[in-house]
Amino acid sequence: MAAEPTAPKQRGKPFKAGQSGNPSGRPKGSRNKLSESFIAALYDDFEEHGVQAIQTMRVEKPGDYVKAIASLVPAQFQAVDKNGDATDLNLTVTFVRKDA
Repeated sequence: MAAEPTAPKQRGKPFKAGQSGNPSGRPKGSRNKLSESFIAALYDDFEEHGVQAIQTMRVEKPGDYVKAIASLVPAQFQAVDKNGDATDLNLTVTFVRKDA
Protein backbone atom coordinates (compact mmCIF):
# COMPACT_ATOMS: atom_id res chain seq x y z
CA MET A 1 0.00 0.00 0.00
CA ALA A 2 1.59 3.27 -1.15
CA ALA A 3 1.34 6.49 0.79
CA GLU A 4 -0.86 9.10 -0.78
CA PRO A 5 0.92 12.30 -1.75
CA THR A 6 0.03 15.28 0.38
CA ALA A 7 -0.29 18.86 -0.73
CA PRO A 8 2.81 20.93 -0.04
CA LYS A 9 2.60 23.07 3.09
CA GLN A 10 2.14 26.72 2.46
CA ARG A 11 5.06 28.82 3.54
CA GLY A 12 5.17 32.56 4.08
CA LYS A 13 2.25 34.92 3.93
CA PRO A 14 -0.99 33.61 2.42
CA PHE A 15 -1.83 36.89 0.69
CA LYS A 16 -0.02 39.04 -1.81
CA ALA A 17 1.14 42.51 -0.80
CA GLY A 18 -1.83 44.86 -0.59
CA GLN A 19 -4.35 41.99 -0.48
CA SER A 20 -6.42 41.33 2.64
CA GLY A 21 -8.12 38.18 3.86
CA ASN A 22 -11.01 40.37 4.98
CA PRO A 23 -11.38 43.09 2.37
CA SER A 24 -14.39 44.70 4.07
CA GLY A 25 -12.47 44.93 7.36
CA ARG A 26 -13.93 44.83 10.85
CA PRO A 27 -17.23 46.55 11.44
CA LYS A 28 -16.83 50.15 12.60
CA GLY A 29 -16.85 50.45 16.37
CA SER A 30 -16.76 46.71 17.06
CA ARG A 31 -13.44 46.84 18.87
CA ASN A 32 -14.40 49.92 20.83
CA LYS A 33 -17.77 48.88 22.30
CA LEU A 34 -16.31 47.06 25.30
CA SER A 35 -13.67 49.72 25.87
CA GLU A 36 -16.23 52.52 25.77
CA SER A 37 -18.55 50.67 28.18
CA PHE A 38 -15.68 49.95 30.55
CA ILE A 39 -14.44 53.54 30.52
CA ALA A 40 -17.97 54.86 31.08
CA ALA A 41 -18.49 52.52 34.06
CA LEU A 42 -15.09 53.42 35.48
CA TYR A 43 -15.82 57.11 35.08
CA ASP A 44 -19.20 56.79 36.82
CA ASP A 45 -17.61 54.89 39.71
CA PHE A 46 -14.79 57.42 39.98
CA GLU A 47 -17.27 60.30 40.08
CA GLU A 48 -18.93 58.70 43.09
CA HIS A 49 -15.99 57.12 44.96
CA GLY A 50 -12.78 58.38 43.35
CA VAL A 51 -11.48 60.88 45.85
CA GLN A 52 -12.20 58.63 48.83
CA ALA A 53 -10.62 55.64 47.04
CA ILE A 54 -7.45 57.63 46.37
CA GLN A 55 -7.27 58.82 49.97
CA THR A 56 -7.78 55.27 51.27
CA MET A 57 -5.10 53.94 48.92
CA ARG A 58 -2.65 56.63 50.05
CA VAL A 59 -3.12 55.64 53.70
CA GLU A 60 -3.49 51.86 53.43
CA LYS A 61 -1.23 51.08 50.44
CA PRO A 62 1.28 53.89 50.00
CA GLY A 63 3.49 51.77 47.69
CA ASP A 64 0.60 51.21 45.27
CA TYR A 65 -0.26 54.89 45.56
CA VAL A 66 3.23 55.87 44.43
CA LYS A 67 3.15 53.27 41.62
CA ALA A 68 -0.13 54.74 40.36
CA ILE A 69 1.36 58.24 40.33
CA ALA A 70 4.59 57.01 38.70
CA SER A 71 2.61 55.28 35.95
CA LEU A 72 1.29 58.69 34.92
CA VAL A 73 4.76 60.20 34.53
CA PRO A 74 6.21 59.83 31.02
CA ALA A 75 8.97 57.23 30.69
CA GLN A 76 11.33 59.77 29.16
CA PHE A 77 11.38 62.57 31.71
CA GLN A 78 14.05 65.23 31.69
CA ALA A 79 14.38 67.66 34.55
CA VAL A 80 15.77 71.15 34.10
CA ASP A 81 17.15 73.53 36.68
CA LYS A 82 16.08 77.15 37.12
CA ASN A 83 18.40 78.16 34.25
CA GLY A 84 16.81 75.67 31.87
CA ASP A 85 19.86 73.39 31.85
CA ALA A 86 19.33 69.62 31.93
CA THR A 87 19.90 68.07 35.31
CA ASP A 88 19.63 64.64 36.90
CA LEU A 89 16.31 64.00 38.58
CA ASN A 90 16.85 62.35 41.93
CA LEU A 91 13.82 61.90 44.11
CA THR A 92 13.60 60.36 47.53
CA VAL A 93 10.19 59.67 49.00
CA THR A 94 9.73 58.81 52.65
CA PHE A 95 6.38 57.70 54.01
CA VAL A 96 5.59 57.94 57.68
CA ARG A 97 2.46 56.21 58.94
CA LYS A 98 0.49 58.34 61.34
CA ASP A 99 -1.44 56.37 63.89
CA ALA A 100 -4.92 57.76 64.28
